[in-house]
Amino acid sequence: MKIVDLKVPGTIFSSPISTNEIELKNYKEVTFLIESGEGTEGISTVTIQGRKGVDGDALDVPFLFAEKNNEFVEVNEEGQEITIGGTSGAVKFYRIKVTDMLLASREVDRIKLNLTAVEGSTVAGAIYAILDNPRYSE
Repeated sequence: MKIVDLKVPGTIFSSPISTNEIELKNYKEVTFLIESGEGTEGISTVTIQGRKGVDGDALDVPFLFAEKNNEFVEVNEEGQEITIGGTSGAVKFYRIKVTDMLLASREVDRIKLNLTAVEGSTVAGAIYAILDNPRYSE
């Protein structure tokens, strides 16, 4: 397992987010962990884009979605709305999982996470990628 910081803790939700691409050549699955702190609630939409090679055309792909420790549900290419912020002490965690099986028919070898902006948001948050099930040791 390997953990990558994609967006370090801060007020990240006020602008659109498009993470760096993660190559899937060594890992069978990637789980994005989105953390949201307290503050004025807002709605953002999560999508995953994939493409083949650095010059390939980007396309939205399906993924698995869960809030905190709930069970994963499959989400189509259109994405999933999430709520950021909340009352004092409210912390939200969302897990977005992409597996090689979900991408098998799409010829995708790299993915990135996208979130729409929540205008004027001052909610703190962070995003991490957890790369798991390696094909070989690095």
